[in-house]
Amino acid sequence: MRLSTLFWGVLLVLIGGLFLLNNLGVLNVNWDTIWRLWPMILVFWGLSILVGKQRPPWYVVALMVLLIFFMIAAAATSGWFHRDFSFVAGEGYQQKFEEPLAPNTQKATFRLQSGAGRFFIRDTTKQLIKVETEVSFGKYVISREQSDNSAYVTLDFRGRSKGWNFGGGHNRVDVQLNSTPSWTIYIEVGAASGNFDLSPYKVEELRIDAGASSMKVRLGDQSEETRVKVKTGASSTSIEVPESVGCEVRLETALSGKRISGFDKISKNRYQTSNFESAAKKIYIDVSAGVSQIRVDRY
Repeated sequence: MRLSTLFWGVLLVLIGGLFLLNNLGVLNVNWDTIWRLWPMILVFWGLSILVGKQRPPWYVVALMVLLIFFMIAAAATSGWFHRDFSFVAGEGYQQKFEEPLAPNTQKATFRLQSGAGRFFIRDTTKQLIKVETEVSFGKYVISREQSDNSAYVTLDFRGRSKGWNFGGGHNRVDVQLNSTPSWTIYIEVGAASGNFDLSPYKVEELRIDAGASSMKVRLGDQSEETRVKVKTGASSTSIEVPESVGCEVRLETALSGKRISGFDKISKNRYQTSNFESAAKKIYIDVSAGVSQIRVDRY
């Protein structure tokens, strides 16, 4: 089979599949994003000219599959994760949780375990933690362990599925934290949209483990040292760090577009702010992603 024949056949199947998924409501395809990928047609066309009538080698076919996956991922991350997951009939089930701040609590850990949905951390509370959830299936369970000066809180989703919920599901979580303790935060979710304003908190460690996702994180300067590790699949990740701290960014990605503003490039996929060595407070960011769009800005 000639490469050109394979290309046009796969392209028609891909476009038809995206139209079908969009019409069925499974994906909210952003056609503007798809159109911006049109130069890939020139790439495939050039490969077909190079190969000619010969049978394409395996690595050319592998490259084609990889580029097609990139197109699908771009369509998904630009459309799916900006939906509100509210396309199911019936009212959502709402829950409210509050855990009081015990005296002498100096360190606290918050772990969120869920699936597809929208997740927010913003604002402070006089409690240790305050959570409001709204889901159309399943429910959340909160648990807490307390020692003399530390607390460990887990918010766990118990539902029909923690993975993809095509065809329906509303899952939204709003979290408020107390600004007094030093926080370790673990976010373990599936196909997710997250917006985490952590600037009011003393964050010692932040770990985000997500599938295909759209993540926005704002960090603050309340902690002497903050370590951030983000691991995602197909994703759009935006991180903001204050100008008052020194910051180092390390990237490990497959196919990615990146914009690291206000940083000096130290080596391949490693960046530092000009004040990194002299700054009293430091932030270390490690991002590991598949097909991704990564942006780090200073504010």
